Amino acid sequence: MSALTNAIEILRCFSSARPDLSFADVMALTGKPKSSTSRLLRSLRDCGLLEQDPHTRRYRPGLLTFELGRLHRAHDDLISMAERELREVCARTGHTGYIAVLDGYEQVVLRIVPGSNPLRVVNPPGQRTPALATSNGRAMLARLSDEDIRARVPATYPKLPRNSPQNFRQLMVRLDEIRRTGVSEAADESIEGVGSQGFALKSGETGEMVGIAVSYSVQATTAAERANVRRELAAMAAKLRRLTGDPLDQDAAHIRTGTR
Repeated sequence: MSALTNAIEILRCFSSARPDLSFADVMALTGKPKSSTSRLLRSLRDCGLLEQDPHTRRYRPGLLTFELGRLHRAHDDLISMAERELREVCARTGHTGYIAVLDGYEQVVLRIVPGSNPLRVVNPPGQRTPALATSNGRAMLARLSDEDIRARVPATYPKLPRNSPQNFRQLMVRLDEIRRTGVSEAADESIEGVGSQGFALKSGETGEMVGIAVSYSVQATTAAERANVRRELAAMAAKLRRLTGDPLDQDAAHIRTGTR
């Protein structure tokens, strides 16, 4: 098992930010001695898990990893993967979870994961809500360029609950804060007395994007419980982004430079 563990440790060094690595890079990232690194890289290359560029001598994921990834994705699409992880979060927190997509300036609920708490918040699948007034809706909007957001929001700004952004300028302030902190929250907005926290997930392969949220009673949920929901969602987001190749950093760079 130690050889397998060491091989997996090397494979984990590769990411969207590090698509190829030199021998020295792998040594630095794993802290393994030269002889072990050489042996492991050679074995991974020979079995097709890694490829080595004949000119630069740098390593990159091989054809076998690509084939395994395609096989996995064929049986596990973005929404199903998100729902599976959300069910675990809702089971641990007792709160209700939602998965939604954007349609113009609205969000449409696709999946619901009921919580176990006596007071459950449930919006039926297919329900439309202004994305400007929900945590997962604003998280999805924050992933778009300012131009795309402006094109989606009606020229006559919609009337929203008092805790929601009341004009386009206030909306952009909220979205910039989400971009800066990675945290999206709502309270007493789309439904009075209900709070939620959410994030957006985007497939690196297809560009498909969904918004994921956990909702709860504002009055019945303590600050400690809300902090726990934030930790749960952060861990879920990090895991799903690794699995889906979510181009979060690339999107953020494009938004900052205005190149998208």
